[in-house]
Amino acid sequence: MLRNKKCGELRKENIGQEVILTGWVSKIRNFGSLVFVDLRDRYGLVQLKLSTSDYKNYNLKNEDCIQVTGNVVLRSDINKNIPTGEIEVEVTKIVIFAHSNLTPFIIADKTDALEDTRLKTRYLDLRRPILQHNLILRHKILKASRDFLENEDFLEIETPTLVKSTPEGARDYLVPSRIKPGQFYALPQSPQIYKQLLMISGMDRYYQIARCYRDEDLRADRQPEFTQVDVEMSFVEREDVLNVIENLVKYIWKQTINYDLKDFVRIPYLEAIDKYGSDKPDLRYDMQLVNLTSILSNGSFEAFKNKVIKGIVIKNYASKITRKLMDKDNELVKKYKLHGVSFFKYENKELTSSLNKFYSKEVLDQLVSYLNLEDNDLLIVAANESNHVVSVGLGALRCQYAKVLNLTDPNVFAPCFVIDWPLFEKSEDHYESLSNPFTRPRDEDLKYLDSDPCKVLSYAYDTVINGMELSSGALRIYDGSMQQKIFELLGLTNDDIKNRFGFFVDAFNYGTPPHGGFALGVERMAMLLCKTDNVRDVVAFPKNLQASDPMAECPSKVPNENLDILGIQIKESE
Repeated sequence: MLRNKKCGELRKENIGQEVILTGWVSKIRNFGSLVFVDLRDRYGLVQLKLSTSDYKNYNLKNEDCIQVTGNVVLRSDINKNIPTGEIEVEVTKIVIFAHSNLTPFIIADKTDALEDTRLKTRYLDLRRPILQHNLILRHKILKASRDFLENEDFLEIETPTLVKSTPEGARDYLVPSRIKPGQFYALPQSPQIYKQLLMISGMDRYYQIARCYRDEDLRADRQPEFTQVDVEMSFVEREDVLNVIENLVKYIWKQTINYDLKDFVRIPYLEAIDKYGSDKPDLRYDMQLVNLTSILSNGSFEAFKNKVIKGIVIKNYASKITRKLMDKDNELVKKYKLHGVSFFKYENKELTSSLNKFYSKEVLDQLVSYLNLEDNDLLIVAANESNHVVSVGLGALRCQYAKVLNLTDPNVFAPCFVIDWPLFEKSEDHYESLSNPFTRPRDEDLKYLDSDPCKVLSYAYDTVINGMELSSGALRIYDGSMQQKIFELLGLTNDDIKNRFGFFVDAFNYGTPPHGGFALGVERMAMLLCKTDNVRDVVAFPKNLQASDPMAECPSKVPNENLDILGIQIKESE
């Protein structure tokens, strides 16, 4: 037997027992006559007590992998910061499994090592208790998902990971075929088409812990390969699907961190943009955008003429705003196509701004009354021809000031559904799907398909918690002629449709049921539950922002003979 106990499970009740432990040397404290060693495994940490001679004989160093035999005794100085803090183990025997070289960084939760240094030796980074905690919690997310869905009569069915390349919003990762020279598979961006085919096949309720791949620019919450809890069901309306999502997410939060999520608020997409300036609103705080057009259009400020004018009130912040901060805010909103913002301070019952000269006292008093401004409130105002542009710009400021005012408590979770998404968005001279081309338009909006497609709303829905999109989904088109119509509006010719979606379109001729589904992002759920804003903290072996793995040194070149087999020639960049 290599061990009979785990480091993290020993308690006062184990005093007097002989135990065999295994793990890694985490810390050594040499007091001359006695040496104390912290031994660490996945389950926790325990203090060992051994003689100086034993310590010297075994030449223990940090991160050595060892086995110890000893007796559990009461500690003279209790450590209340760890679960095993009431006891220690008096060592009678040590076996060295493997000595460790000096590690490139300290193996501890707090480290000043650069991320690329840690990713280079990720196997050491993963010894840090905080990352082990994150991976354990991620495991619990997947277990809870399976337990819930199987109890709801869903079947776990695997779909292919070598698929046909079809447009789904990002670039595909391509896999060359040796058997079919010059032809390629794609790694799936999602199991979208296959899960819909499973509904056509009569499987009724499907789920899969699916690996997905997208060749797109990376950021803190995105990886080129990721995992989603992928779900589809037949003979459902939107509310049926939303109830499954809500109950599943509530179950995950309860099983992982014992948190009772509130009921999910339902917010139409246009309302989310109008009130929060975002299609993924953070509802932990209020600070809503307010339309001030009817008031601030009554002045001589030319930049506000014939514009949508909106504002946001930052409570108790007027005395803190400086010219430097104002300039910073203006730089931020320029990223969202806003020319700039204007500032009003309400102090000592007086509203002051560089814009005061353009407005009468009556208009300024009306503004104060309408917004119920209180002493030291700051009002930020913006204008643009487009309500969407002015809302999104102010929405970015809303998020920024929420962090400044410490309104984003990571221990509080505020869930919502964003529903009724537009089906299309106009891009230059053509239409693009706002979600995917299989999303079903709302029945009441079908009349706009020919006259004004951008007016058509859909049965699409996103799950949002704390300003983070956790899932997207929709009811699907199940009428073949309607699917053909949507493809045509997206500018696809009959040849395009046949080449890209032929097998899928053919299936519509054989009795397609009404169906819908969703896909919950595992990494994003884990980020929220682990209270991190870095997706690499919840992935065992992640890629960096350059889509590279510093540890495995991939992507990498392959021998020319391997390329020759595939009939591929590398074109050197100029």
